[in-house]
Amino acid sequence: MTKTRFQKLSDLNIEFFESAKKSLLDPLALDLANDVKWVKLNGNWNYLKFPVVIGGEGQPILLLHGFDSSFLEFRRIYLSLKKNFQVIIPDLLGFGFSPRCATYEYKPSKIISYLIDILETLKIKNNLKVIGASMGGSTALKLSYEIPSSIDKIILLSPAGLFGEPKSIPFPLNQLGASFLGLPQVRKSLCRQAFAYPDECVGKMEEQIASIHLGCKGWRNSLASFAKSGGFSGTSKYIQNIPIKTLCGENDRILGKKEIKNIKKIEKLNFVGLQNCGHLPHIDLPTLSSKIIRDYFCN
Repeated sequence: MTKTRFQKLSDLNIEFFESAKKSLLDPLALDLANDVKWVKLNGNWNYLKFPVVIGGEGQPILLLHGFDSSFLEFRRIYLSLKKNFQVIIPDLLGFGFSPRCATYEYKPSKIISYLIDILETLKIKNNLKVIGASMGGSTALKLSYEIPSSIDKIILLSPAGLFGEPKSIPFPLNQLGASFLGLPQVRKSLCRQAFAYPDECVGKMEEQIASIHLGCKGWRNSLASFAKSGGFSGTSKYIQNIPIKTLCGENDRILGKKEIKNIKKIEKLNFVGLQNCGHLPHIDLPTLSSKIIRDYFCN
């Protein structure tokens, strides 16, 4: 029997990932990448195989990365968390090293459906803890709205997209925008902007991880499709009666002071400001972030 085009897409994607993994400069990133399992989903996803990091034992924690990022974003807290929990880190649909199918629409509702199917495939039905970073914070809130009985607690790390309304970027601007985001100097600039002290903290390892997934087949088209959908926005309306703690860096140049001020106003978010920290608490302050996560989820 000949392979279907979807099987071929899975194989091509896995081949790219294995090649990219061998090139990783950061040993923590390699440790994380070595725990990737290729999870085959149901017919809704054409039985494609998707990368999901699974490691450790204990109660499950689902980690959700930010916009145009990958599971590698959590490399600095992974080893610490897997000592106490079963850590699950998927690449979001259409991002990271996930296979891109040309016939898919990459939009928030599809991302949520994809996450629900991953959890069902892994047979995770309750007591789930969720960590969402940047856009992953909005994803976490929307996921909790869809499956509230499955989620125990949430931690948001510099959540993006909590306010405003979706703004669709039409063709061809969406394609042009995606191409612009692929330029090496743009990637470097965005990477530096995420850190509190980029001159001290950003080197070849950080720049590589910010861009390594761009070689995935279909990267530009999936990003353009997501931009056309309008992306995640206004997700604060999905806040449930599920305990939440929110960590934001006081040097966050991506969210900005106005956004952080609005986050502080929502009592249910339980805001905690972190000094000497940018947009990525789990990268800038991994030891402190890990401690806060363990203390909050274990109590």
